[in-house]
Amino acid sequence: MPVPQTVEEKNIITPRVNGFSYDTVSLILFVSLAATALCGRGVSRALGVKGGYFVIIYGFGLLSLLCAGVFHRSMMDDSLQRIISDLPVEKSGSYIGDKNSIFYNTIELLFMGNKTLASEYLAKNPFENFKYYTHDLPAGVASIDEITDCLEDGGYGKERSAFNDKSQFLLNLCDWSQSICNPTTHTHGSQYSTYRLNNNMDASIARLFTSYRGKIRTFNETEATIKIVPFLAASNYRCSQFNKRRNDNSTDILLDEHKRSKLFYDPATLYLFMRGPALNCNKLASGGPGQLVVPYVNTNAEYQPDKLMFSMNSDELDQFFSSKKYALSAVFGKKISGNGYARIQFVDKADKLFGNGTIESNNGTLGKMPVHIRVMQHKRKMVGEAETMQQYRDSVFCPVFRGDEPNQKRFFDALLSGCIPVVMAHYYREGTSYFAPAPGAENRRVYPWAKGSFGEKFPEMGVDYSKLVVEINETDCGAMDCLPGKLEKWLNDPEALRQKQLDIAKYARLFSYGMQQNAFTYADAMSALLVRARHYVIHEAVSSTTKSEMINH
Repeated sequence: MPVPQTVEEKNIITPRVNGFSYDTVSLILFVSLAATALCGRGVSRALGVKGGYFVIIYGFGLLSLLCAGVFHRSMMDDSLQRIISDLPVEKSGSYIGDKNSIFYNTIELLFMGNKTLASEYLAKNPFENFKYYTHDLPAGVASIDEITDCLEDGGYGKERSAFNDKSQFLLNLCDWSQSICNPTTHTHGSQYSTYRLNNNMDASIARLFTSYRGKIRTFNETEATIKIVPFLAASNYRCSQFNKRRNDNSTDILLDEHKRSKLFYDPATLYLFMRGPALNCNKLASGGPGQLVVPYVNTNAEYQPDKLMFSMNSDELDQFFSSKKYALSAVFGKKISGNGYARIQFVDKADKLFGNGTIESNNGTLGKMPVHIRVMQHKRKMVGEAETMQQYRDSVFCPVFRGDEPNQKRFFDALLSGCIPVVMAHYYREGTSYFAPAPGAENRRVYPWAKGSFGEKFPEMGVDYSKLVVEINETDCGAMDCLPGKLEKWLNDPEALRQKQLDIAKYARLFSYGMQQNAFTYADAMSALLVRARHYVIHEAVSSTTKSEMINH
């Protein structure tokens, strides 16, 4: 197979001087200064200049030629350095090996801080030779750039009257998947920003995988532990909504290609084929075994793994949690595609629960602290994402009742904001569910990296969500009447409340995707995804006869 270039040609932006590329400028300098040197020699001979004068003229020409070479090399080095600095490459620490590695830190978090269990797991499942390979999509399936350009162009087309040019549009509403970005505009009429808020996961994750250059990526398929197929089903669907350009047979093309290449039957294949917050492994059909559930993507700078709670010391965390202005903040609509009983009860009884004028005038209180409730009316489109995120950061509790999907973006936004999610919990022999009053949607099935999702042999591995939320028993409190009393008990127990907040501060990074300079640098959602995918490959998808071979990869 061809040896890959260090930097993909399409990512190279050649520096320019007054409209000319440095390559062009350097070539002109080379030619002109070489001519100067040769002409200097000829002129000297013609004029009869000898000795020191000839040396000075000829030497000047050669020195100029040397300077041109240095100029060319320095400009290209500077250009390449700037390009490479924009690509995700691991910084301090390592993904591989010891207890300072990102993999070890991730595994320790997935064992809820139990260093002994993390060390035992890593000893049995070493990561020294772990690598992933990104499989090129076959012809006929839209690439990441094609899809994102389609979405951004379509979005700008609908918003053209509000912005001078596309760059202003992207500055306000952000690109689809590429950058750390805080949207400054989010309106009822912005279809683009609403779609981007909930549907850019596949493109964001795919771009992280494909743009990374470092130790754990290989360009040799035979070296790979895991193979990534970046097929952007969700983003591609949204593209068709803007430009009516839908490739209806793209799934068939992908299936045919992968059957021919045998990749479709390879248990080490991870498809970024997303229908909701799930990636499919070793098959393309949605649902059933072989799915890895992932958290939603939040591109806001405050939710990068090097910001907010993750980088705070104990005094700063104490100040952050002590400065909460609201007891409770809720931003959601009453109507959903499924059973919206909890939402309806919460909104309709708001005045009874928190005081008259809770919604209309924001006069509600809980434990002598104000309550903020905003009901989304217009097709449930959020107005002001930045304001909502700030509201979450300023609040102690954030109710997250059942939505269209078993898990919701607001659940992860609340955790990343240091706001304790309040959930309706359903308890069954099979496990706890924050979604359905019937078995089948237990947390271990529908929440990312949840405790119990790593198989019967690893019962202690995974996030214990009960440590990060306040669970309200749906059987006892389905009509919401007991909600204020339950939450006031937490407010009146500052020690227990602070411990839950500190647990959120510690484990919420597993739901944050490091992007750009933060990519593959911290224990975060991407490292957790790789640990979970590798665990699937070794312990769930492969026969025992091939496990040792996979571990050694």
